[in-house]
Amino acid sequence: MPIRSGTGVASPESSPLPVSTTKPRTYSSSWQNVMVTIGDLSKLEIHLLDRLVHQRDGSKQFVLGPTFREEHRQRLVFHLFSSRQIVLDAYLAFALSMGDKMQIDASYRYAASALMTLRSFKVTDQFDSASCLLLGWQIFHFVLKLGGKEILSVCSLTLNLIKPHFGPDKTFDSAYLSFLASLVLTETAECLMTTGPPTLRMDHPAVKTHIDGCLGLSTSLLPYMYDLGTLNHALGKASQLLPSDMGHLVLDAGVAETLTDLEARFRDWKPMVPDDFGRMFTSSEVAHMMSQAQFVPTSMLLIIHRLRYPYGVQDGAAAALSALIIGQVETALLITGKVPLCVDLPLIIACIEIDDDLERCQTLQRLSGIGSYSSVFKRRLSAMISVICEATRREPMRYHWYHFGQLLASFPL
Repeated sequence: MPIRSGTGVASPESSPLPVSTTKPRTYSSSWQNVMVTIGDLSKLEIHLLDRLVHQRDGSKQFVLGPTFREEHRQRLVFHLFSSRQIVLDAYLAFALSMGDKMQIDASYRYAASALMTLRSFKVTDQFDSASCLLLGWQIFHFVLKLGGKEILSVCSLTLNLIKPHFGPDKTFDSAYLSFLASLVLTETAECLMTTGPPTLRMDHPAVKTHIDGCLGLSTSLLPYMYDLGTLNHALGKASQLLPSDMGHLVLDAGVAETLTDLEARFRDWKPMVPDDFGRMFTSSEVAHMMSQAQFVPTSMLLIIHRLRYPYGVQDGAAAALSALIIGQVETALLITGKVPLCVDLPLIIACIEIDDDLERCQTLQRLSGIGSYSSVFKRRLSAMISVICEATRREPMRYHWYHFGQLLASFPL
C-alpha cells in the first residue's frame, strides 16, 4: 500500500511530502532568516540553537534513522522561525541540558519559563496546535534528560491542549506525526505503569497511512494502547473500592469481552508494509521498524495476560512472552548494533517477569534505549521495576497489572 502524506496546514517553507519521495534538502537559507530575526540572542544561545537543529547527534536519538532526520529538522527550524516567542525557551533549555554542569544549571531558568508558556498557552487553531506540540516535545525531552518525575504531567498538559484540534475529522499535517507519537506513547506508557487515564486516542487516518520517525510501522497500535490504558485505569479504580481482605477483582462479562477484543486486536494486528519498503529506508531502519512491529504488540499481550492473572499465576505463559520480547529486541541489536526506538515500555513489561535480580538488572542495562540517553531516567526505571518485583514476589498471587498504581503510589515518580 502506498504511504501518503497527511493533509493539513502547509507551512510557508514547504508542504511535507511522503518520507519515501523527499530528497535530503538543506535549509541554510531558512536558518539564516531565523538568525536575522533573532537579534537579541547571545552568541552562546545562537551556538546552542545551531547545535540543536543541525548536528546529526541531536536528532538520531529521536528518530529511527537518517531517512527521517531532515523532516524532523525542518519542523524545528520552521517553528523557531514562525513561533519564536512560544518555543525559544524550550529549545534553549533542551540544548543546555545536553551540555556541561554550568550549562545544565542555566537550563532550569529557560525550562521554567517554557513551562509557564505551556501552562498559559491558548490553542485556537491548527498552527497553534503544532506550535504547542513542539513546545511540549522540547520540554518533555528536557525533563527526560535531567529528571523524569514531571514527564507525565508535561505530556498530559500538552496533549490536553492539542486534543480539541486532533481527531478523525480534523486536518493534521503528518510531518508532525513523529512528535505527536512520541508524546502519546510516553504518556500511555506512564499511565499504564501508574494506572492513570491516558489523554489522547490517536485515531486520525494519517496514523494508518504514514510511516513516522518514532514508531515507524507500529503507530497504528497507539489507539489500541489507549484503549488498554483506559481499561487498566478503570480496573485500578474498581480494585481500590474492594475491602483489603476481599481478594481479587472479578471481571464482569463486559470487561472480559473488552479484554478479549483487545487481545485479538493486538494478536491479529499486521503492519501495513508498502511494496517498495526495502528501497524507501535504510537496512537498519527496516530492521528496527520490523522489530518494533513485533515487540510492541507482544508486550501489550503480556499486559493483558497480567490483567487476567496475578503475578504468581500462569507464570509459564508470561515467561514465554517475556523471553519473546527480549529476544526480538536482541535480534535487532545484533543485526544493527543499536537498540530500536520505543523499546523501554516493552522492556519494562518483560523485565518484571524475570525472577533473578541480577539477570533483570543486566537485561535492562543492556537493552534500555532511553537509558543510553538519560542515566537519571534509567535509574528511575530500575527503581520502579524493583518496587513492583519486590511486591509481587513478597505476596505472590495478589497483584495484577492494574495494582501498579497502588504499588507506586509512594514512589517518587
